[in-house]
Amino acid sequence: MRPIAPWLALALLTAARVHAQPVETARDLEVQEGWVTFATASDATRMGWVPDGSGRLFVATMSGKVLVVKNGVVQPTPFISESFNHYDQEGLLGMAFDPNFASNRYVYFFAAMPGFTLQIFRYTDVGGVGANRTVIVGGLPGGVLDYDGGGMAFGPDGMLYFGVGTLQGIRSADVLTNAAGKIHRVRPDGTVPTDNPFHDGAGPNVDSIWARGFHNLYGLVFQPGTGRLWANVSGPGANQIFSVSAGAHGGWPDHENNQPAGYLAPVYSYLPGVNDEATFTATGAVRQNGVATYTLVGGYYNSSWYRKGTRVSIFDVANPSFNGEFYIKGHPSSQSFTVDQPEPDAVSGGGYLKRWPEGEFTMGGMFYKGTRFPQSYSGNYLFTDFRGMLHRMQFAADGSVAREHIIMNYETGGGFVDVNEGPDGALYVLSHHGGVHRVTPVPGAQALSVSPLNLVVPEDGTQTVTVSLAMPPLVDVWVKVALQGGEGDLILVEGGSLRFTRENWSVPQFVTVRAAQDADATVEHASLTFTPTQDIPVVTVQARTVDDDLPQGPGDGGVAGDAGVDAGTGVDAGTQVDAGTRADAGTGVDAGTQVDAGTRADAGTGVDAGTGVDAGTQVDAGTQADAGSAHDGGTAPVHMEDDSGGCSAGASALPGVLAWWLLAGLVWRPRRVRR
Repeated sequence: MRPIAPWLALALLTAARVHAQPVETARDLEVQEGWVTFATASDATRMGWVPDGSGRLFVATMSGKVLVVKNGVVQPTPFISESFNHYDQEGLLGMAFDPNFASNRYVYFFAAMPGFTLQIFRYTDVGGVGANRTVIVGGLPGGVLDYDGGGMAFGPDGMLYFGVGTLQGIRSADVLTNAAGKIHRVRPDGTVPTDNPFHDGAGPNVDSIWARGFHNLYGLVFQPGTGRLWANVSGPGANQIFSVSAGAHGGWPDHENNQPAGYLAPVYSYLPGVNDEATFTATGAVRQNGVATYTLVGGYYNSSWYRKGTRVSIFDVANPSFNGEFYIKGHPSSQSFTVDQPEPDAVSGGGYLKRWPEGEFTMGGMFYKGTRFPQSYSGNYLFTDFRGMLHRMQFAADGSVAREHIIMNYETGGGFVDVNEGPDGALYVLSHHGGVHRVTPVPGAQALSVSPLNLVVPEDGTQTVTVSLAMPPLVDVWVKVALQGGEGDLILVEGGSLRFTRENWSVPQFVTVRAAQDADATVEHASLTFTPTQDIPVVTVQARTVDDDLPQGPGDGGVAGDAGVDAGTGVDAGTQVDAGTRADAGTGVDAGTQVDAGTRADAGTGVDAGTGVDAGTQVDAGTQADAGSAHDGGTAPVHMEDDSGGCSAGASALPGVLAWWLLAGLVWRPRRVRR
């Protein structure tokens, strides 16, 4: 646990400053507050668009219900209703759709069950209602006072990945004989692949462990184009975003945001709930060839707290040309960092930096794959913080973080737990307190909103692209859709010609591609070209087949040992492939001194196929259409308490927790999600 003295000293220090926090919510965004509200649910945890073109949005809750939203209206019948005892440590924490949902209709849930156990189970979507409850992973110990985790996502290898927290502060996240503080990897039926990095068969290890050393794993999502798993981790001393590969060690319990060589360092991190401040040495500001280097006074903070891409405000340096708002570019030493600053060479010192509060608990995240937002958003990582922030992370050409900033700020009572991309390309932000906000860019030039930009079509199956306009047209717009390539295995079966009017411009229309069944294992490629009749940019979607003629590997025992166990010789079909550290192929960020709350950044490239949607039913002609779309396995909220204790969703605040919050300088809210 972080010692209280530095927190109190920092609170006193920041109380003396007169600088006001800048407005963070980006001016190029429009927010429709309360796009939907839940009259009977104020404990939402996860959401995900059903990948079947039905236009349904599932919202999971701590109380056990999965609400169904369609066309912005909560439907009277929930998808499922689990039974919990309403203790803080119980409820639905994670949700993911099977990659083959179109054919098997499976939806997976991660839950903290009665009796302090964790369980992953699945339901089958039968006529819009969950049926055939099947336990996939059971018997895992749960936390008495939270820290259960809940992140869950399907990987490009078809395996199910899930995160287990440290279970009420158990400090054994690096021990391979228990499940706590780990990312796990199993097959969709719960059996364990034998190529997991710590698999030892009859030995003492928990064979499902894939990576270790993490405090509380709430958000898991795979990065398109790289195959790397990103993990949002909340801890008592830092919120950390990791890009994880098999066998990695995040450092907990011995290291948090100060990982030495041999451990996995976060790509980004921030302190929970407080202002960061640090002072510079007397000659700690040096500018040469357009790059300024700042050296911190030794003490509690060093440059590891200010990772590449971090936005900082610099004040009161003797030479005022060093002051301003900047994004950190590099770290020449453990006590220094650099920023781009195109000014004449100079030497100065004194002054200090401030980093405004960025939240308290990092929650669910996603990579943007649509076209409704400007190209600079393509491939960006967006994630929520429970304090009420939506973060945007942009990447440089080498895959490192170029800029990280807050684009939506509803502190301190926002309760943001998840963010999804809708079928219309808009962003949907879920509040734990019972509502969904819809976020769109301020209208600019007319454009096609096409999602996804990459399509993966299984043999003898279909996938769907959704198309709409960015704004109402002056005259009707016709869009001609043509498919090139595919060697006859990929066929355009619906949506060759689309028409958009002033009445239906925002209602997604469907273009469906089918992959024929064949006897070979060849992957076929094709492109879909969307050509409008007006002066609107043409959009191209890449498509490829997924062959079903590949062998499947046998499985061994499940996590709880309750699945069939083989003799240990079976080899899983298809190993996890690490695509390296590259992120998107965007261009570098401008080195200018002017920064804002989220405008220009790198121009990321196309993303992966995601999961397509089929030709679902048409929605109404209203402006808030939500026809179903492709989406990843759904993100999930986490337990959100730290080592100083506290209460979760719907719990009453304990005196010790209230004192902790007051010392941290935070505003108490009546309801919180668990850390």
